[in-house]
Amino acid sequence: MRDVEIAAASPRDELVSVVRAGMAITAGVWLYLANSPFPAAGGGALQRSLLPFQTVIQTRPIEEQRMFRELQVSLLEAETVRSIEGAWPDAARLAADGIEPFAPNPALKGAAYEWTRVQSGRVINYLGVPKADQQRGERAPAWLVMVQEPDPAAPPEVYVEDEEHDRLADGSILHVSIWSHPAGARVPVNVVQVPQAEGWTQLYAADPSVAP
Repeated sequence: MRDVEIAAASPRDELVSVVRAGMAITAGVWLYLANSPFPAAGGGALQRSLLPFQTVIQTRPIEEQRMFRELQVSLLEAETVRSIEGAWPDAARLAADGIEPFAPNPALKGAAYEWTRVQSGRVINYLGVPKADQQRGERAPAWLVMVQEPDPAAPPEVYVEDEEHDRLADGSILHVSIWSHPAGARVPVNVVQVPQAEGWTQLYAADPSVAP
């Protein structure tokens, strides 16, 4: 019989697990409510119609739907790092941690992307531009995950349970969104602060004009 020594998790590893689990539960509850066919009485989600630059991901090809869901998960991972370490991870860090789509899945066929984190003040972008030297990359859209941190000088914001708000472990409320751009490899790599003014389309998992 062989003895196996089981090392106790470090306090940091335990904190990472707790924060990650909490964010995953919050995201799971929201996705369930957003896609539930049963209306919730007195729900706090805002009701509004889609604007011309907004659409639901179900209208896009399956490859784009997969990318959208990978970006939803990777955003949670980035928020976990931000909660614990106080800074947003760069694209190389997410790739090294094996987080798709920053770390490409070799089993999937599709355009290869160059991912970059760019930041200006409280606005953080994770920008994915398809590589131009490939046939698939010429037709693939560019992708943007946009995060806006709260203004510390402004009054605290009331948290709204929807796709455009997330909350860090310290209670800070983030404005978050996922966008795509048909220009693909021609999209410049710089900070995007008003995506709709630059031809980006905002994507939703569920139509925000329908109350959950």
